Amino acid sequence: MRRSILISLVLLGIGAALWAGYASQGSYVDTDGVLREPFHLLALGWFFVLAGGAVMVFAAGVAVLSRIWRQK
Repeated sequence: MRRSILISLVLLGIGAALWAGYASQGSYVDTDGVLREPFHLLALGWFFVLAGGAVMVFAAGVAVLSRIWRQK
């Protein structure tokens, strides 16, 4: 149980770090007039945050169900 919570926190942390990397890099327009922006960091950040949230919900569901089954 504790391992899944740790995994979800690591995934959430990676997602937050990717978003921070996106914010720190910023965007600019190069000399050809093309917008240069690290959109891949946004997508990867969402992926890791959603994966971390899913693992957290799964771990909470398992904890609740195991507590209910132990009471019976």
